[in-house]
Amino acid sequence: MGSTVLARVGRHSAKICIIVMLAVPALISVKAARKPNDPNLTPLPARPHTLQELMEMPPKVTAWVSDHFGLRGRFIMADNIMRFYLFHEFPSVQLAYGQNGRYFMAAHAKTVGPYQAMTTVCSKGKANASTIPYLNKLFTAFHAAGLDPKLLVVASSPAVYPDDVPADLVKECTSTDTPPARVLASPELLPEARKSILYPLKEMREISKNATLFPKTWFHWNGEGLDQVARLTLSHFFQTPLDQPPLKVRTYMGHSDLGHMVIGVNLDTELTEPDHGASGIKACYGADCYPEMPGVARVLGDVSRFHNPNAPKRRLLIISDSFGAKLAQWNSRYYGEVEHFCTTHTYELNPQQIAAMKAYIYRNRADTDILFVYHDGGAMYDVLLLGTQGILPDPLAAAP
Repeated sequence: MGSTVLARVGRHSAKICIIVMLAVPALISVKAARKPNDPNLTPLPARPHTLQELMEMPPKVTAWVSDHFGLRGRFIMADNIMRFYLFHEFPSVQLAYGQNGRYFMAAHAKTVGPYQAMTTVCSKGKANASTIPYLNKLFTAFHAAGLDPKLLVVASSPAVYPDDVPADLVKECTSTDTPPARVLASPELLPEARKSILYPLKEMREISKNATLFPKTWFHWNGEGLDQVARLTLSHFFQTPLDQPPLKVRTYMGHSDLGHMVIGVNLDTELTEPDHGASGIKACYGADCYPEMPGVARVLGDVSRFHNPNAPKRRLLIISDSFGAKLAQWNSRYYGEVEHFCTTHTYELNPQQIAAMKAYIYRNRADTDILFVYHDGGAMYDVLLLGTQGILPDPLAAAP
């Protein structure tokens, strides 16, 4: 009798396991119904009172279950781990598993096509129609204000490491006929704008052979190669002495800026950054760096400041997207003062704050070099436009 029961249990063991596996998270889901609603999750639908409301219930309940199914986070983590380590793939269209151990930010949103963030900076990309007119407007406005800014367009990782992109994109990303290159060659771009723009794709590819520009798990740039880009930029645009002693550096394991997109998978990598303290440089990050305009600095958030008592007593103003922060660290080798402002949140500034920011950043004009730093995707697709159109300087007053 006992053996017969065990045999029956054995025959149905798979069914029992499945029922138990589903029952535990299902019970947790029921418990979740008693907790306060999380605004980030689909709420439990109200009890239906009409036939129409009853007909609308199934998809609403399904959405709630999807968001509240017990152990959901652990299941997602397990799926991420399995797909990454067994099948070399990411669960999101926003990340791409490249070659030679490199990963890429593949799309800027979950609703766009595959590889959108990569193809827009490689040869098939096409700059927005607004790009050239705004570049003309930007440099015309600054020149009318008696200022002479320069723009560094940073080539992003798919263009710098074309051998590392997914195999079907290698040819496209190997080409140097990219959106920034076509913009610079366009007859619609004013000559005074063209001479003030540097897009060092070829140079960055050479630098990347011997120094890190993009860690293999990062979207943003980081590494000792940025010092070479800084020297290239300063020698191309400014009369900055480059004979300052090298910065001391520190190397450590850091979290990838892509890691938050794939929970459960470790994308940490080795990073090399300046050790400002050991180099005798005072470094400051965040709103507290600018007591002269604390409200503006709090809104912008991504701001930094460096004081190097051993460098020439000249100021470098960096206005940038999110690629400016890391370059500002390395530029502190060459300037007594480096002030960096990311423009991602300038649209949140009120008129009084905009006026205060403009008065502050455009001060000491004779002793200031101005450098815009935007990556190719930002410069070609309106990030530059949206971030700077509100802080263009006012023209010089006409002489009486």
